[in-house]
Parts: sequence; structure tokens; C-alpha cells
Amino acid sequence: MADRPLTMAGTTRPEGVGTGRPEGVGTGRAAAMVARCSAELDASASVPLLARMADGTLDDPAFGRYLAIEQAFVRTAARLAGYCLWQQPEWSRAERHAEAVADLVGPQSRYFERLLSTRPVDDATSTDLLRRASVLEGAVTAALAEGGYAGVVTSLAAAETLYLRWCTRAAERAVPRPDDVQRWIELHVTDGFRAQVAFLHQLVDELPADVTDARLDAWFVGMLRAEDAFHASALVEVAA
Repeated sequence: MADRPLTMAGTTRPEGVGTGRPEGVGTGRAAAMVARCSAELDASASVPLLARMADGTLDDPAFGRYLAIEQAFVRTAARLAGYCLWQQPEWSRAERHAEAVADLVGPQSRYFERLLSTRPVDDATSTDLLRRASVLEGAVTAALAEGGYAGVVTSLAAAETLYLRWCTRAAERAVPRPDDVQRWIELHVTDGFRAQVAFLHQLVDELPADVTDARLDAWFVGMLRAEDAFHASALVEVAA
């Protein structure tokens, strides 16, 4: 299945995210998947790194390490978006994947370069840090090897739904945070980000029937568990 062109199950409008409803509320397959995996989502949204970002207590060196591993995964995500572009037979969907590639290699790459220039991570730390954080890349590339396009879009839906959930809850709390941390949270509650999550949910809704709900859940939860390990890697006292 990994390199088989996708046969779409039918066109549906995005449910839940981006429609004025909380993430995962709707009637499609993605909404049902999110509902089934809600406990795992809540647990992943509460890991120490994300909790410290939400309550404003994450120190700057740890935030710098987090940015370094996020920058590395953005480069993986750009390659995955390119793969999805190639695999997607429906042109409007392919255009959305192309837009994601352009954003990841353009504005997002420059964003990380700018922030990391103010809090550099030394070479020795970076090598070990990226090794620990590679679990996230490993999870999504394993999903690609097993399920091709379906595995990738489901895994990315897990990652982006997680970020929408924890950042939405963090944004609702009026607590003082460092400016860059506050901006990071705000970036993940914009209409544009919600639309991207909605797009990924739509793609899950359209997956062919031979991609079972059990397989969707396995990819989704597997990505969440990899996110947990990824986030822990930025905290030396947790990841060492």
C-alpha cells in the first residue's frame, strides 16, 4: 500500500476543526477517531514540557532545545508534505499539500532560524538531543512504510490535533509567559492553523474503506506516544 496511488472514498466538507466547533466534534471518521483517542490526546497535551509552556515556567535553555528539535522535524514534515503532494490524485488536495511544502521550507524555516539565533544549542548537546528526538520522525516514517499516504496523513493529523488541543487550552489561561512562548502558542490557535487541522481531518474522512478504524487508531496513538518521547527529549532531567 505504501506506494499505491490513493483511491478517494468520496468528497466531504471538513468536520469539526475550522467550522466553529471544538476539534474532533463532527460526524466523519476523523472526528470518531479523535473521540476514541481523546484520553490519549489529553495525556499527551499534559506532558511536562507542554505543561511548563502553558503555565509560563519553561526556562529559556529548555525552550531553545525544544525549538532545535522542532526545526529538525519541520524539515521531515516538508519531505512528507512533498510525498503527499505526489500521492494525492485530486488536484485541489494536491495544491494544499504544495502550499504546506512552501510554508515549511519558507516562512517556518526562517522562523526557527530567527529564534534559534538568539538561543543557540551547542554541537555536542545538539547531536544527543536530535538523536533522542528522532523518535518522532521514526514513528511517522514507519507509518508511511506501512500505510503510505493514509499512514502519513493520519499521523500528521494526530500531531496537529494535539497541538490545537493543548494550545487552545493554554491560550484560554491568562498567565504571564515569555514573549516567544506566548507567540508559539498563539500560532497554533489561528484560523490558518485550524484550517490545516481541518484539512487533515478531511483527508482522514476520505480514506478508502480498506483502511480500518483499528489501523487509524494505531497510527494516531502511535504518533501521540512518539510526541511524548519527542517532547521529553528537550527536558534534560526527563530525557537523560
